[in-house]
Amino acid sequence: MKKILLASVLSIGLMSNLNAYELNGDLGVKWTGFKTEKKAPVSGTFNSIKLNIKSSDDLSTFLKSSNVTIETASFESKNPARNDNITSTLFALASAKLIKGNITKVNEKEKTLTLNVTMNEMSKEIEMKYSIENGNITAIGSIDILDFGMESSFMAFAKKCAGFHENKSYSDVNIEFTIPYK
Repeated sequence: MKKILLASVLSIGLMSNLNAYELNGDLGVKWTGFKTEKKAPVSGTFNSIKLNIKSSDDLSTFLKSSNVTIETASFESKNPARNDNITSTLFALASAKLIKGNITKVNEKEKTLTLNVTMNEMSKEIEMKYSIENGNITAIGSIDILDFGMESSFMAFAKKCAGFHENKSYSDVNIEFTIPYK
């Protein structure tokens, strides 16, 4: 009887661990902006990203416990001149030293989530599709810089980069994040 009870307790413990979500690495953040009439993509990340997230047995609870803070001065495109052009106009001319985000809704059936993004002291809810594969939760969506009251910053950026962008810059930016879990 003791062996059966012990085996039952162990199997329940193993099954609950299979469904647990716990951060297993660093949050990955990717942005993709666009330039030229052909809408050529330019991608990168940020070097200073802080994520707070609580372990949970429930995916929705795990995701909704997340809070991220990104320092905009850590903008990284692997091109120092581009980094400077963007940080000195787009972020420096607005009150956008930090980008904050937290997930407010998760629809596991439709594999969508709502990310609340705060930038330039304005918050917007962004609908994103997510997938779960190989121990990673990856969400993809899009923001428009102009939705965050950054028109003058965007215009300064577009003017500064006009020669590099063939006089065409776009305010929409694709965003993607990856949460590694175990």
